[in-house]
Amino acid sequence: MRAIIYPFSGVEKNENINVTGESLKHLLVVRIKLNEEVLVLNGSGSRAFTRVVSISKHQVELIVETVEESSPYHEISLAIANPKKDAFEEILKIAVELGVQKIYPLTSQFSQYDFTPSERSNRILESALIQSNNTFFPQIMPQVKLDEFLKQAIVPIIFFNSKPNKDKIFNNLNGPKIILIGPEGGFSLDEESKILAQSNTFSIHFSTPILRAPTAVASSIGYLLSK
Repeated sequence: MRAIIYPFSGVEKNENINVTGESLKHLLVVRIKLNEEVLVLNGSGSRAFTRVVSISKHQVELIVETVEESSPYHEISLAIANPKKDAFEEILKIAVELGVQKIYPLTSQFSQYDFTPSERSNRILESALIQSNNTFFPQIMPQVKLDEFLKQAIVPIIFFNSKPNKDKIFNNLNGPKIILIGPEGGFSLDEESKILAQSNTFSIHFSTPILRAPTAVASSIGYLLSK
């Protein structure tokens, strides 16, 4: 079933959604047909199963057949000291596909990219949402320095550690948690010390070769979801 993102709320069975703007352009480009089924995602937890009832150059009219409300898939968020732009954009896709709730871009000694929301990043998020049929956009927080993030964090931080640390072993904590991952060059020794000094920081370590930041994100979230 074809999927699109379009803002809607409060619609019920047999009501209409009139699609305009960029989503209309997408439907026209793919030559949508009458009676074709379309899944409409609003990015805020709702999905509407619809059918095309009319097509014009100004709008595509959909009739709602079913509406479903979703709950968040889990309570995992992600803090990432930004790698290069291409890697960060790959991380955005992975975060959407795996249902991450919030993304905290961080500046660290070896971070390589300052993130600013843009039309390009919005397209990346939208494409990943459609591909995965996720019903929630992640909330992307303003970029801050690592020290500021550590001061503000009140939920458990699960630090993806390149070295094992027996004193900070992760213990399958319930409730909200934030995975913390460094840039391609990792965190400095001073930064690692500050992270591990936090009372709410726990550590996970994988016996693998060095992982790229996107691989570390996917592996860490998969590991937490398996617990």
